[in-house]
Amino acid sequence: MTSPAANAGAFVITDLFNTGVDGSGVALGDNVLDPHYTLTAQPNNGTFLAETVFDDTFPIPPWVANNAGSRWIGPDSDNDANGPTGDYTYETTFTLLGNVNLGSVVISGLWGTDNIGLDILINGISTLQANVNQFGSLTVFSVTSGFIVGTNSLEFILNNAGGPTGLRVDQITGMYDLPEPTTLALFGLGLIGLGAMRRRRTA
Repeated sequence: MTSPAANAGAFVITDLFNTGVDGSGVALGDNVLDPHYTLTAQPNNGTFLAETVFDDTFPIPPWVANNAGSRWIGPDSDNDANGPTGDYTYETTFTLLGNVNLGSVVISGLWGTDNIGLDILINGISTLQANVNQFGSLTVFSVTSGFIVGTNSLEFILNNAGGPTGLRVDQITGMYDLPEPTTLALFGLGLIGLGAMRRRRTA
């Protein structure tokens, strides 16, 4: 995790990852379990895992090409990530420490889906973002509220109309600020004053 500095500024959330990469952010090989994204909901109470899709002649293309920093992931059904029709939810998590200014947190990136992307949820709250462009290109997304101290959940929900299905998250970045030093000082003075008032009341 990023070590908080003594003064306010832009800090990076270091445990956010693109799809299909290892802990260093390097793209994985074919048919490898994604260590950062989990299929938490899928049609017919299925039990598929989220794995990197084979990078061959189908479905990549017509899906937008993989790169060195992200890959498509999909159900581990077969080489082409075929899955039953219905909705799929991919979840990833990240951590915000207690001294973060939650109002300053911003997560942004690009996402691709097969088929339509229905929504992105932060801690179960809809951000009202859909991906109608689907898989031929990547679509910008941004999350600016709904964060909590501790472990946060980011969910990408998509629908499969039949055949291959998958998710791609690329260029994901999370930033936050720390409270201004003056704010921290006033907060500390407030605590001191509160303690003094309590001592006077008990005297």
